[in-house]
Amino acid sequence: MRPGAAAAALLVAACGSGAGEGRCSPPGSLDPTRPPARLSALCLVRPRPGAVDPMPGVVPYDLNTPLFSDYAQKTRFAWVPPGASATWDARAAIDLPAGSFVVKTFAFAPDMRDPSAGRRLVETRVLYHAADGWRGWPYVWDDAETDAAFSPGGEVRSISLVTPAGKSVTAAYLVPSMGQCQRCHADAPGEGLHLLGSTARNLNRDFAFADGAENQIARWSRLGLLAGAPAPAAAPRLAAWDDPATGTPAERARALLEVNCAFCHGAGGLARSTGLFLGTEVTDPYALGLCKTPVAAGPGSGGLSYDVVPGDPDRSILVHRMAATEPGSAMPQIGRSLVHEEGLALVREWVAGLTPAGCP
Repeated sequence: MRPGAAAAALLVAACGSGAGEGRCSPPGSLDPTRPPARLSALCLVRPRPGAVDPMPGVVPYDLNTPLFSDYAQKTRFAWVPPGASATWDARAAIDLPAGSFVVKTFAFAPDMRDPSAGRRLVETRVLYHAADGWRGWPYVWDDAETDAAFSPGGEVRSISLVTPAGKSVTAAYLVPSMGQCQRCHADAPGEGLHLLGSTARNLNRDFAFADGAENQIARWSRLGLLAGAPAPAAAPRLAAWDDPATGTPAERARALLEVNCAFCHGAGGLARSTGLFLGTEVTDPYALGLCKTPVAAGPGSGGLSYDVVPGDPDRSILVHRMAATEPGSAMPQIGRSLVHEEGLALVREWVAGLTPAGCP
C-alpha cells in the first residue's frame, strides 16, 4: 500500500468509531458551505492541556520563520487524501491537492519566559481544499479545552501575558471571521483562498517527529505527500528569523518581512499597487523600499518621507509601521495587536546596517 494511502486508512479507522459529533467527515464528502459544528468531527487533532496532537495519518510540520500573532504559540498539521500528492514548487506555497486539510492551532502562555507553563488553547484554523478552492473555517476552544466550536463570525479575545523581554502586555487577539480570512489568503476581494506559509523554502527544515528527526521535505516525499521535490540540500531554505546560525541579520530580517508582509506586499498581493515588495526574492533596492516614497501611506507614514532610509531606522516608514499599534498605521493591518519587539529589533538592525545613502 502506498504510504499516503496507509496513513489515510489509519485516519479513517481511528475516526470511524466515533469522536466529538460521532464520525469523521472524510475528504470528498464534506459540504464546503456547511463546516462541522465541532472540530472533533473532522478527526484531525486531539486535545491535551495547552496543546493538540495529530490523529493517525495527520502530519505535523513547522516553519523556519512563522507569522507573528501576538506571541501565540502555534502547531501545524496537514492531511492529504490517499492517492494524491502536492506538486513541488520551488517558489510559491506548496498547494496541497483537493480534499486536503491544513490545521493551525493557537495557544497562549501567561509568561513567554516559560512558554510551556500554563499554556491555554484559544483557536484552531482549518483550511479545507474543496473541489472549487480553499475554504477557511475558524474554531474556538471551550474553557475546558475539550473541543472547539465553529465560529464563522470570529471574535476578539483580551489576553494578558508577559513577553520574552519581561514586559506585561494585553493583546486584543483576533480570531478571524471567515470573511477576514480573505484579507490575507486571497489576492483580491472575492477571489479564492490559497496557502501562504508553506513555501518550499519555509518548509525546508528538520522536524522532531514521534519516530525521530527528519527533514520535512524528505518526509513529505517519502510519505507520498509531495511529488517532484529535490533533495533538501538542493532546495531553497529560508532563514529562521530568531536563529543566527541560519543567516545574517539581513537574511533573517528579510525572512521575517517575507512571512509577515509579502503576502500583501508582493506582485500578486493586495498592496501590489504600492510598489513595495518585501519577498526575499526581491533584489531591486527601490522595490524593497530603499529611498522609495510611499504611494498611499497617508497618516500611517508618521510624517516620514521614505519606506526605508538606509542606515537610519528612525526615519524609515517600514520600521515606524512595525512599531505602531494604531489602526491605519500598524502593519500588518490584521493579525496582530501587539508589537513584535524582537522582530522589530531585528529589522531595525538590518536597516541600520544598510550602507547609508542620501535619499533625495
